[in-house]
Amino acid sequence: MFVAIAKMVKTRRALGCLCSEVNVGGEEVLRRRVERTPVERHTIQMYERREEAWRPLNRRRVAAFLHLFLMCFVYTENGLQLHAITYKMLKKCLVKRIIPWIYKWLVFTMEEQYWPITLEQFSQLNQYLAEHLPRVHKEDEWDTVAYFFKEMMKQRAEYARMEEMEREAMEAVRRCLGQ
Repeated sequence: MFVAIAKMVKTRRALGCLCSEVNVGGEEVLRRRVERTPVERHTIQMYERREEAWRPLNRRRVAAFLHLFLMCFVYTENGLQLHAITYKMLKKCLVKRIIPWIYKWLVFTMEEQYWPITLEQFSQLNQYLAEHLPRVHKEDEWDTVAYFFKEMMKQRAEYARMEEMEREAMEAVRRCLGQ
């Protein structure tokens, strides 16, 4: 009977409240403090949402990977340095899987919902590649992606300029009719 109780204690899980944590893990459970870096938190959240880059890629998984990549390489205030092999794996995944996927799913339209990544993600990644991975930045696939997004930015600027001109013309008409 004692053996069954000992097994039960080891297999018990906390229900999510502090009382349950104390019941399962003892009073010392609340005194322990675990600090995680933003990179670790993001990685754990990616795993929980099944957004790993080795799974079949979709827009959400690519966005999660790019966020992790930028946190590791660009935003250095995120805490502990990662192992060299981790950096190598992230770069390899970016070059061999993520960039080809982005290239494959480019849709030449002005509607952002059909793009594989957002303009913000593109600008951050493009800047990093230009500064730190010039060979990858000059490859044909990324060059096509960069051309696409730069054209989309030009088109948006052109639309904004046309709307501004239209607004000014309407304001001039209102002034003429009002006087």
